[in-house]
Amino acid sequence: MISLPGGPLDKSLVDLGVQGHVTIFFQNQLVAGRRAPAVHGQMTPREALDLLLAGSGIEVQRARPGVLVLRPSRLPVADQRPTPRSKLLPQTVDPRAVATTAMVDGNVTELEEVVVGSHIRGVKDGPSPVIVLGRDDIDRNGYATVADALTSLPQAFGGTTADDVTMVGSDPTNTNSAFSTAVNLRGLGPDATLVLVNGRRLAGAGLMGDFADISMIPLSAIARIEVLTDGASALYGSDAVGGVVNLVMRDRYDGAETRLRFGGSTHGDLGQYQFAQTFGKSWASGSVLFSAEFQRRNSLASARRDYTASTDLRPLGGTDHRLYYSQPGTVLTLDPVTYALTPSYAIPAGQDGTQLTPSAFTAGQNLSNYRQGTDILPTQERGSVYFAASQEVGAHITLNAEARYSDRRFSTLGYAPMTIMTVSTNNPYFVSPNGATSNYIAYSLANETGGTKTAGEVQSRSFTLGAKIDLPAEWRLDAYVLHAEELGSFRASGMLNSTFLNEALGNTADNPATAYSAARDGYFNPYIGAGSNNATVLAFITQGYQQTQTVGRLDTASLAADGPLWRLPAGAVRLAVGAQVRTEGLKNTGSAWSSGLMPYATTPRHGERTVGSVYGELRVPLFGDDYRRPGFERLELSAAVRTERYEGGLESTVPKVGAVWSPIPDWTLKSTFGRSFRAPSLGELTDAQKATPVNLTVNGANVLTLLLYGGNPDLKPETATSWSTGLEYAPAAHPEIRIAATLFDTKFRNRIGQPAINNLSTVLTASDLAPFRQFISPASNAADLALVQSYLQLATSAAASLYQPQAYGAIADARYVNTGTFAVRGLDLTGSYRLTAFNDPVVLNGNLSWLMSYSRRITSAAQKTELAGMAENPADLRARVSASWIHGPFTSTLALNHTGDLHTAAGVRLASQTTADLQLQYASPAKDGVLHGLNLALTVQNLFDKDPPFYDSSQGVGFDAANYEVTGRVVALQLTKAW
Repeated sequence: MISLPGGPLDKSLVDLGVQGHVTIFFQNQLVAGRRAPAVHGQMTPREALDLLLAGSGIEVQRARPGVLVLRPSRLPVADQRPTPRSKLLPQTVDPRAVATTAMVDGNVTELEEVVVGSHIRGVKDGPSPVIVLGRDDIDRNGYATVADALTSLPQAFGGTTADDVTMVGSDPTNTNSAFSTAVNLRGLGPDATLVLVNGRRLAGAGLMGDFADISMIPLSAIARIEVLTDGASALYGSDAVGGVVNLVMRDRYDGAETRLRFGGSTHGDLGQYQFAQTFGKSWASGSVLFSAEFQRRNSLASARRDYTASTDLRPLGGTDHRLYYSQPGTVLTLDPVTYALTPSYAIPAGQDGTQLTPSAFTAGQNLSNYRQGTDILPTQERGSVYFAASQEVGAHITLNAEARYSDRRFSTLGYAPMTIMTVSTNNPYFVSPNGATSNYIAYSLANETGGTKTAGEVQSRSFTLGAKIDLPAEWRLDAYVLHAEELGSFRASGMLNSTFLNEALGNTADNPATAYSAARDGYFNPYIGAGSNNATVLAFITQGYQQTQTVGRLDTASLAADGPLWRLPAGAVRLAVGAQVRTEGLKNTGSAWSSGLMPYATTPRHGERTVGSVYGELRVPLFGDDYRRPGFERLELSAAVRTERYEGGLESTVPKVGAVWSPIPDWTLKSTFGRSFRAPSLGELTDAQKATPVNLTVNGANVLTLLLYGGNPDLKPETATSWSTGLEYAPAAHPEIRIAATLFDTKFRNRIGQPAINNLSTVLTASDLAPFRQFISPASNAADLALVQSYLQLATSAAASLYQPQAYGAIADARYVNTGTFAVRGLDLTGSYRLTAFNDPVVLNGNLSWLMSYSRRITSAAQKTELAGMAENPADLRARVSASWIHGPFTSTLALNHTGDLHTAAGVRLASQTTADLQLQYASPAKDGVLHGLNLALTVQNLFDKDPPFYDSSQGVGFDAANYEVTGRVVALQLTKAW
């Protein structure tokens, strides 16, 4: 809360520094005799400062977080004179901030801060486009998690590696067993966005260890989030192809802060609560901070939303996605020509399977809603702690340490067990509609056991020790060592064990090694049309499970130095150099029990490699505040290069260049060009070869397809070329206005992927996917039969025995490969405007991302396929605009989120959607007492409870989970108290 009466400007600046906990540098003569207006309300110190200085001809420069510098706006070249150091004074009551600021030629130059996009200290406005979400931005928009804050950005695509898309089966990566959340900038893939915490990497998460799980980071410990939306491998190495997200944690904080948050959906689900406590203490030579956070969000059942309750989407205007795996079951017969099993007879409903006669069967099939009893979002709860400390040792060395630990647990209900079982005369309930001595029955246990239960736990831990050493000539050495781990465990229980099912059906004799006896405990009755098998039988056959343990590990040692080389008239030429060594590890182990009398180990995955790198970055200011010429208010050039060598011989060297040019005051042109690369992940190299049957559709007909998947040790790195050009308008005379437009382009080559899995519904039909499919006739071709039989050896015994080899009509190859090209081109528009309405401040912000092209070329011979604005791919237009009205201690923020219209492969249009978020915030103006530092915020997301546009998804839900939210209206109340 800022409360400043009107009066002398110098006094208002001092008061603002005290209230806002910032250091403000200015010349006494610059503000002498000036008056300042009254400023009251919930706002950031920078926003209050802009109001104090409106129309004054004084501009604000941010030296580092918490340090602001005032100077005259754009003095003519002839009037540029050094200011005596004695007249440049920090006008706040806390002189400790002066220790972190150096004065060079009368100008304040911050030498401490490094932000994303550069390794050189003090680069506050580089050539690469950067979006910054400050602590106030996060609080003002009511975000509950780091994932909420990042996925709200129009530049982020939520179609992969998130808990909502995982549950509906639309995540093409299929590696997110722990329901993690990754960042996917531009839709280039979570493995193409590098996530850093305080500029340092995280251990790999997921089954493949190829992304960073941002759901493990406590939001209460975040100071700000920096998002670089440009390729940056030359600065940060592999994985920074699509951009970089840097999570900057709190470090210096005095006092304590308590946060409480409660909320839920107005549909009566998704209950959530959050508690966080932060303690901090700083002194002249160091600081210590501790933050703890606990959060829980309850699950969302499919039945709670109309568009996910049933896979029969005909009432909503779609098609029927129900399956013939059902109860009552469906009798399948074998086509003697194709060997395919086809639904032929429906077991009648309303009977218990004990008095069934052949004539009671009806021709056709029964259908069931396979989403019955499932969840759309899992229950998630997380506890996190974060610790940071720093201490100066002598005059030139500062030691620092950071530790982070998070434990996240999840649980959910998935699909019920479904199977095709063989039933013969050995089963006492057997009755055949066609006189055969055995039949195949497609059956679902949804009515008897409910969905498969999935639960697991993820632990994330990281520890860093570092030192910053001041060297001669204003250089500084920054060294650190880091150890990080991501440990995940996952267990799905209540699955079928085929060996036990055959015993319960009577297909095999009672096994004395089991505690079950069909004669004593009862046979499984697959002919039930109403009711259920007895609990003993169901418990016996559903002892199956699958569990996996994953360990991602990262050890890093880094040494970097930066400082000035020499001084030009416009400023110092600065250089940063560094070297890093990191060791990455990935290990998967697990067991399963889908058949046999004892659990068995699943195929393990293990990989480890060491990566060494060296880099250099140079920045050259040719023109600037201290040296201007007509047409060159500012001109700064930058260049970076990085070489990484991977264990095993892989090596890559990539450059990046940039320029910042202001031809006239207020207008700035920025441009970058660079090359990036991404080395194959350990999982992509080492994943075991597997096969499984899937049913796909070609021209309305079902084709039984053998899907091959697994790693590829011969993968090459994928490379990318990217460029960006941006234009910014920030008039010094009107600091309340800032507008920026950035045109970007990224083109991948040798893209690593699984085209068959990523496009499973069209792999047998799309022209550009032809290299990854093979139509076969094993029933009549001996070579095709031998091929299928060889691949079936890679399948589990249950999957291999599900269909006869002669029944397969196609093979789809979904193993990791280097594909062709992938290109993204678009335009970002961002802006802010501060105005006054009825004597109150109003802050407007906007962020729009327009994808002009999002195209793939699977192979060099294939045609380019345009995917921008196609369902299950990034929308071609996304935007978020907000307005905050500050009235005394009250702040009201209204935000609009827009997703442009989409189209399906069949040309059907999905309407655009605009939702509204509202936050009402009260910040107590009390100077002391129990109300001092109290902040209350009521947040409503999706204010008007808009459903997503209908989409006839092949996953059997009526919305596009990649582009729209399923939560509906969510209301939350948050209390923050500073002590």
